[in-house]
Amino acid sequence: MPGSKNPLQKQLDYQKFLHGVYYVSQSSRGIKKLTSSELAHLNTLITSQTDEVWRLTPMEVQIPTGKKIQFNVVNNPIHRARDIIGNALQKAGNQQIFEAASYLYSQLVLEHLFKDANRRTAVLATLWLLQEFGVEVDAEKLHQVPIGDLRDSMSFNSLSDRIRALKL
Repeated sequence: MPGSKNPLQKQLDYQKFLHGVYYVSQSSRGIKKLTSSELAHLNTLITSQTDEVWRLTPMEVQIPTGKKIQFNVVNNPIHRARDIIGNALQKAGNQQIFEAASYLYSQLVLEHLFKDANRRTAVLATLWLLQEFGVEVDAEKLHQVPIGDLRDSMSFNSLSDRIRALKL
């Protein structure tokens, strides 16, 4: 969550995140499946945006290492989200659950498909995937995992190891 927010805004963001965690814990074990529509719903839960949540314009963000990254327009963020989720579900279905979780998390962060809360949305989607395949992790600890620059293979491998270590 961005560091420039006042304490009350941080507390509100945290409560929205916890609401998202509760929603995932209730939905991931039922008949609902993680889809691009559910992904957009997760983003809406934690941002309270009432208009379009998908990012349709270029933007620049500063990653945790301090480096600034330019994100170009994604041709169709909904289709890209569908592809990412589908690839992750295929990996998980092939008993590569932690690899699927790392892939889902990293791709959602790297693609920056939403206007806001991409990392928190990635955490909730990853939590959903893990729970759907019977793996329990602490959502708050998952959110606190330092991700570094996921374009770097060492950071990606570290993310994968850290997600695996969170298994309860």
